[in-house]
Amino acid sequence: MVILAEHRLPARVLDELAAGRGGVAAVERLRAAQRSKTLLAVRALVLLVRETRHPDEAAVCSAYRLLTALPPAERTAALGHPPVAAWAFGTASLLRRGEPGATHPGLLAAVAAAAAVRAGTDADLDVPLDPGAAGRLDLPGLGTVLLPPSTRRARVRVSDGRARAYGAGERIDIGTGPPTDPRWRPVPRLEVAHRGLPLSLLLDTPAWRHVPAAGTGHRIGGTVTGAWRSRLAGGWRLLVEHHRPVAGEISAALRVLAPLPAPRAGTRSGTFHHAFGSVTMSMPPDARSAAVTLAHEIQHLKLAALTDMFALIEPGPRELFYAPWRRDPRPLDALLQGAYAHLGVAGFWRRQTRVARAGAPRHHAEVEFARWHRAADETVRVLAAQRRLTPVGRRLVHGMAGMLDRWAGEPVSRQAATEAGRLLDAHRARWERTRAPTGPTRG
Repeated sequence: MVILAEHRLPARVLDELAAGRGGVAAVERLRAAQRSKTLLAVRALVLLVRETRHPDEAAVCSAYRLLTALPPAERTAALGHPPVAAWAFGTASLLRRGEPGATHPGLLAAVAAAAAVRAGTDADLDVPLDPGAAGRLDLPGLGTVLLPPSTRRARVRVSDGRARAYGAGERIDIGTGPPTDPRWRPVPRLEVAHRGLPLSLLLDTPAWRHVPAAGTGHRIGGTVTGAWRSRLAGGWRLLVEHHRPVAGEISAALRVLAPLPAPRAGTRSGTFHHAFGSVTMSMPPDARSAAVTLAHEIQHLKLAALTDMFALIEPGPRELFYAPWRRDPRPLDALLQGAYAHLGVAGFWRRQTRVARAGAPRHHAEVEFARWHRAADETVRVLAAQRRLTPVGRRLVHGMAGMLDRWAGEPVSRQAATEAGRLLDAHRARWERTRAPTGPTRG
């Protein structure tokens, strides 16, 4: 039996998070709470599979018994893998709504198999394949076994330190070391480090196939090329050298990179609420773009985890608000998310004004700081006026406002301030021209 921990967040840690910081200690507290959330989702999934007598009930229950018998560290590694967490939450939700045909609860057997392989624990597991898998057996966080396309079920056996997958009469050696069979494709890992601080990200694209579509909202795909790696490494150097506390949070939090196809311009990125530790990103155009994207997304990751611990906004009517970083109006919870992320963006560019000391780089940093500081400040004032903020939500917004107030006196050139204002005004004007009059929208 797995006993869940009680999770608390000291007021001082909440205040640090409200200031846009938090540090590694806050990240670890948030991660621990996310682990318990995933354990609850998996337990709910197992109970719902039993109640509905799902065809994969035997495989799911056997996998759950193995997972609960594993040492806590191995169980945590298996269930804390971000795509697994998102899959567990989404699958349990669909089963609860009576939509078993839209789910693949049998993936829990693959999760248990991957955990047994990593731990070297003896196991013999029946693993149902996803109906559309065409013989691809995904072991989340570990790799993919290429079985004949007709394969519907596989077995994974671990004995005496050796692991093998069986299906459609074939036997394939698998494991954590270098592959010895072309039919076994380990999950690649992208690793960069600078001045002793590492960033290690699994590129587990196959695992996202099993997450219910509503849990992602992104089309995962794209290739991580040498240029991709080079730009991420350059961005990591920039973060470590000039934004070390942010880099520390990113190093502690991120475990998985889900590459996105490149857009026509710029960079696309995002995080998943129920997949703590993952980030999606298209190939950044340069190192600085990689750095600011990671600084942006770590904010989303922290706030999403915080909202699982505390209600920040009371339920109420769906009101829509203007957001200076979006083309579409946003509901209150999304407005808070965006404001918190852009508090982090403003902080990044504030520090960059000290890195880029002259010329075009300095001007660009000042424009970006002035723009996003004003955007976040104006949005936080809108948030502070909302009656639906809970006490914790109000304390968070108050802390954000305090940090933005402290930055209000930061020196920027008149030209940079003027350009930032022009960009903000142009964004607002475009939004006013194009927004559809579908309901009350407030700025």
